[in-house]
Amino acid sequence: MPLSLVPPSLQADNLMKHMRVLCKDIGPRGSTSPQERQAAEYVKQVLCRLGYTNLVEQPFKSRSTLGWVFVPLTALGIIALPLALLGGGVIKFVFGLMLLWAAYEVHRFFQMRLALFEPLIARGDSQNVAVTVPARNSVKRRLFLVGHLDSNKQRFIAPPPDPAQMKFQDTLIQLGTLLPGVIFLISAFVVPETPGWLWLVGTIVLLAFLIELYLVMRDERQPHVEGANDNATAVSILLSTAEALKDQPLLNTEVTVLFTGCEEVGCTGLTAYLKQFKPAPADSVWFDIEMVGTGRLCYTTQHGVSYLTEYMPDPALVKLAEQTARAYPELDVIGKPMLIVEEVAVLRNEGYPAICLAGYNAQGYLPNWHRLSDNLENIEPATLERAAHYTWAFMQTLDAAT
Repeated sequence: MPLSLVPPSLQADNLMKHMRVLCKDIGPRGSTSPQERQAAEYVKQVLCRLGYTNLVEQPFKSRSTLGWVFVPLTALGIIALPLALLGGGVIKFVFGLMLLWAAYEVHRFFQMRLALFEPLIARGDSQNVAVTVPARNSVKRRLFLVGHLDSNKQRFIAPPPDPAQMKFQDTLIQLGTLLPGVIFLISAFVVPETPGWLWLVGTIVLLAFLIELYLVMRDERQPHVEGANDNATAVSILLSTAEALKDQPLLNTEVTVLFTGCEEVGCTGLTAYLKQFKPAPADSVWFDIEMVGTGRLCYTTQHGVSYLTEYMPDPALVKLAEQTARAYPELDVIGKPMLIVEEVAVLRNEGYPAICLAGYNAQGYLPNWHRLSDNLENIEPATLERAAHYTWAFMQTLDAAT
């Protein structure tokens, strides 16, 4: 993209200024933590300095970690399995149903849907921050730019050391809960007495549940990461884009810049935003930014971290993203399937047209994903700048197509 067409706020120096505040002055920003709140306050301060007076801050309740979902469900499996093995037909039926419910909840989690027991675990305070920039002329479309404020803990099962194993691992977690539940339900009516083969299967699954609980608890004891790539990069781009829009609003596209809380624990912030504000899917477009500060860049053509919960971006937006990439080959952005689950899942669940801009490393995976190496020192300013330029170019392409 010719430099003359790019607003100065989208240059690397300005982007890195925000990065330093988020990563070093504030530091790791755990979901519902005081540091996540500090990041939201910083966003508000910057937007106020830019002259925006229409800020929206939305408080909401959220779980503070992934463990609030996985620990109780895994513990339920550990309790239900031996009781079902030891019990008669009625006991097998009851605990078979419990295992099916646990499998259903795990499946919902990988789809980024809230747990049915969410009111029991949503004990922390978080917030979304948003600002809307009107179009210069009549509004024909509404664009939502989305980036999350929080950072996750270091996790060794999300992703595992070899990310290529993650889809198999997460599929096995779902099936390993579902199939025993089905077997126990059938057994309750066919063979109430536990046959030898079912003892063997149940024992293997029970050992797997115990290992899973150990691995989840190990991850829960890890520190929060600095979250430079995931996702201070998005926050810096959104702040810089809001600065650019102050002087150069789009012609017929209203832009809402949305900073969400608690993405890392199941996208509870975006879910709360959709529930309260209910933007109309018919005239809205959603552009999510994830981990775009190092490696190469892509618009994601397929998402998911298990074979059972894959999801796709909006086809029309994929075409616009491809058109933008072709128009600006110097930005080096391609379309690519990614091992990722993020806020586009929530949006697609609710019927919204959405697409994600993400980064990937030499192996094709998200760089430094949920690792302590996700720090400012591993950010490439040139990559971050290209991501900001591509975001701006996509906005122009969308506006011209409106």
